[in-house]
Amino acid sequence: MTFDLFALGLFGLIIIAMAAYGYKISARTAEDFMLGGRTIGVVVMFFFVLFAISSSWTFYGFPGVLYREGPGYVFFIWGSVAGFAGLYMFLGPRLWALAKLNQFLSPVELLAERYQSKALRLILSVTILAFIVPYVGVQPLGVGRGFEALTGLPLWVGAAYTAVLLIVLVLLGGMRIVAWVNIFLGTVYVTALLGSLLWIVAVLFPQGGLAEAAARIAEAEPAKLAAPGPEGTYTPVLIFGTFLVGLLAFSWPHITIGAMTARDKKLFKWFPLLIFTLGGLFFYIIPFIWGSLVAPAVAPGITDAAEADRIVQTIIQTYLPPWFGVFVLMGVVAAAISTAAVQLMMSSILVARDLVQGVIKPDAGDREITAIARWAVIAIVAASLLVTAAVELGLGQEAMALYLTDVSVPGFAQWAPALVGGLLWKRGSKQGAIAATLVGTIYLILGLIVRDAQGARVLLFDLHPVIPTLPVNALVYVVVSLLSPPIDEQTEAIFFDEVEEFLLAESTR
Repeated sequence: MTFDLFALGLFGLIIIAMAAYGYKISARTAEDFMLGGRTIGVVVMFFFVLFAISSSWTFYGFPGVLYREGPGYVFFIWGSVAGFAGLYMFLGPRLWALAKLNQFLSPVELLAERYQSKALRLILSVTILAFIVPYVGVQPLGVGRGFEALTGLPLWVGAAYTAVLLIVLVLLGGMRIVAWVNIFLGTVYVTALLGSLLWIVAVLFPQGGLAEAAARIAEAEPAKLAAPGPEGTYTPVLIFGTFLVGLLAFSWPHITIGAMTARDKKLFKWFPLLIFTLGGLFFYIIPFIWGSLVAPAVAPGITDAAEADRIVQTIIQTYLPPWFGVFVLMGVVAAAISTAAVQLMMSSILVARDLVQGVIKPDAGDREITAIARWAVIAIVAASLLVTAAVELGLGQEAMALYLTDVSVPGFAQWAPALVGGLLWKRGSKQGAIAATLVGTIYLILGLIVRDAQGARVLLFDLHPVIPTLPVNALVYVVVSLLSPPIDEQTEAIFFDEVEEFLLAESTR
């Protein structure tokens, strides 16, 4: 255990050193802290976005669900990849142009100005924060379970370790260093995830490789090789819903804000291709193979969700040298921090730029809102640790993956109609955006809470939360907008005419 703790301590010091360097070179402005000075290029953006979503969930939660339910859940990933690419193809250029032309520092600020509504700014900020904090809380939970499996120490030790690194990195580094550090963290993560997979296959399936693993599963549990899975979970309807949930990744706020940090318009030409090829076809296939082929063949029979979440770490510790298990845990820490750091940046921007400067204290200056953003990081991490504790004490048997797809993602989706309509539809109104966001969010919360005696979500018709709530949200947005007065000519000129002229001029350079 001494070597394990020493290695993890050294890894943490490297991250802290990077954060300190970031503080040294930062411009000390709100724009630099919150958007990296709008200087992020295509290579850094790739690592920034890919590893803003490839969290400890990708190492634990994703393989854990595949292990228990079969491959049907992979449609969430393919939907997500399509959603990310779509964001940077269609919405991203307009987000970038509007932010650059008008000095917006957050997508919520942009929408508040588009709809000319301070009330919408408050509603969006509060609702996004409410759903992003549990998502942040999943990251310490994942690392804590890894610590538990590797060292035998209580879960809270790993969670606290992650929290300290997150606070230091975001507090000192800001968005620029968070993006750059993701290159280092992502490299560690991919090396650990891919290296462990290749090594395990070489050790345990020396003759037939993955085909041998598939043959073992086909003999013991053939239902795990195809949808609907051993429990009949992934029916065609649920597969469609799972893909739709993934497609809504364009509305994840910590991904959306990435488009506003871009250096120039050229990024939006190449980035979707990188996401499809290197992100979708290369990276996500690794945890898919782990969860759907290797783990069921090596360690069949596990039904407990929390134990299934740890299955990759357990196999590595059982069959590979102890020192490599430590390296893999470093990869999990890297994944957790790379995701949670971006989420924390987004959350601190919502607090400082949108709630404080946008609603409570409009005359707050750059230095003041930057300081508030840093203090907000500490508060949000503390709140996320409370979520981690609540999950472990009261809900610890539910799979990690489902916190993402069943709670946070449906919550993020509730601002999607206002976002898409605000950027692409001139007729969208503030009344429509406010009504739709409130109706969708309230419906989602009630739907998650209200259950019948058998535990079915009756208000959601026992469907995935996105399927009934998002259409209601979108319908309210369209109907109320059409019944409301159109936006004024000046707003239309700023958010449509000027943007299109600017993008056209950038395309000819």
